[in-house]
Amino acid sequence: MGCMIDSLRLIKSVPEASWLPSGSTAEVWVGADIEVPEPAVIVRLLVQRKTGAGRELFCIRTPKGFDIPTVFLGGEDGWRPASKGVAELTSQYLVGGASTQCVGFVRNVVPVPDETYRLPAPFAHVPVFAPRDSTVVPPEGAGTWIGAPDAPSFLAERHWWPIACEVLGWSQR
Repeated sequence: MGCMIDSLRLIKSVPEASWLPSGSTAEVWVGADIEVPEPAVIVRLLVQRKTGAGRELFCIRTPKGFDIPTVFLGGEDGWRPASKGVAELTSQYLVGGASTQCVGFVRNVVPVPDETYRLPAPFAHVPVFAPRDSTVVPPEGAGTWIGAPDAPSFLAERHWWPIACEVLGWSQR
C-alpha cells in the first residue's frame, strides 16, 4: 500500500454540503484497517498498482465519469451489511474471497433529514475498502488505470478522493 496512517482521523469536513439537507455535514475519515462504520449505505473498492511511472488507481466508467467500483447496499428488503457489498465487489473485480480492509469512509451527518433524504439519519457511512494484498488487481480490461498526473481532472470531485490520496500518497490537487 501507499503511505497509510496508523489510526482513524478526520481529514475533511464539509459543513452545509450541497448534496445533503440544510444543517448537515459530510466528513471524510481515513485510517489503516479501521472498523467498518455502521450504518453503511454504499461500499467502494480502492485498488491500486505500482508501475514504473508510479501508483495508479483502478477505475470504472460510469454515466457520471470515472469512479472506483461501488455497490449500493439498500434494497427492497432494507440495508445489506457492508461485508455483502464488499464480497460482491471483490468477486466482480478481484478474486472471490480476496481479503480487504477498510481504509476510510465518508460520513453523512444529517441531524434533521428532509423529504428528499432517503438514507439513515443522523449518520450514514460510505466505507472504502482496499485489498490487504496490494498485488491483487482486476483482470486486464476490467476497467481503466489512472495515474497521479491525470487523476485530479477525472476524480477530484468524488467524495472519496481525499481517502484515495491518503492511501496512494498523492496530492489532492
